Parts: sequence; C-alpha cells; structure tokens
Amino acid sequence: MRNVSVLIGICMLAALAITISAQQAPPTDLSPVMKEVGPTANKLRMDLMSGVAADVAADAEKLQGLFRQAAGFFKAQKAQDAVDFAKANVQRAGDIMKAAKENNLDAAKAPAGELQKSCKNCHDIHREQLPDKTFRFKP
Repeated sequence: MRNVSVLIGICMLAALAITISAQQAPPTDLSPVMKEVGPTANKLRMDLMSGVAADVAADAEKLQGLFRQAAGFFKAQKAQDAVDFAKANVQRAGDIMKAAKENNLDAAKAPAGELQKSCKNCHDIHREQLPDKTFRFKP
C-alpha cells in the first residue's frame, strides 16, 4: 500500500512539473501569425477601397486576434517595444472594426494607414532575413 502511495505521489509531481514547464514555454515561431497578417492587411486595404463595411470589419477583427498572438510572442521574447507595436495595432484594428460596424469607412482609413506603417517600423527593428530568404524574429 505504501508503494502505491509513493508511486501516485511521484506521478503527481511529474504531471505538475510537465504542466508548469508547458505553461512557461514561450511560443517558438511567429511565422504562421505573420504569414496571415500580411495578406489580411492587404485584404483590409482592398476592402476599404471597395467600400464593403462588413468585410472591413471582418478583416479588422482577424488582425486584432493576430496582433494579440504576436504580442504574446513578443512578451515571451522580452521585446517590450514590439509588444507595444502589437498592442497599438490591436487598438487600431479595434478602431477600424468600430468604424466599419458604424458604416463609417472614412474613419477607418486613418487607423488602417497607421497600422500598415507600424508593421514596417517593427519589421525594420525586429525582422532579420536569413540566407534562405525566410525571416526570423530579431530581439
């Protein structure tokens, strides 16, 4: 009976250690998120030009989620300026979404332009092209 209790205790400690290490592991790859940001931002720009408010709102909502994921990655990498860029874009996407839902696409254009400019600003600081022409996050 004592051996069973010891075995159960060891298993519980192992499960706890695995859970804690999994929670502390930072995201390892930003590429899947960024590969969605670019096309979605371009679609947002095109949808703004075509004047379909529902599509603009959907694009902004998707961008908001993507920038939230990016902020989590940047936070794990301890890159506060990148976290700030991402959080500002979460706010901008929210502003775009709000304007689109109010069918005021003129009000969505300024934050959309700011969002696109901030992408370049962050990339200039934190994106490094590798010899195989892929990119990696540069802290």
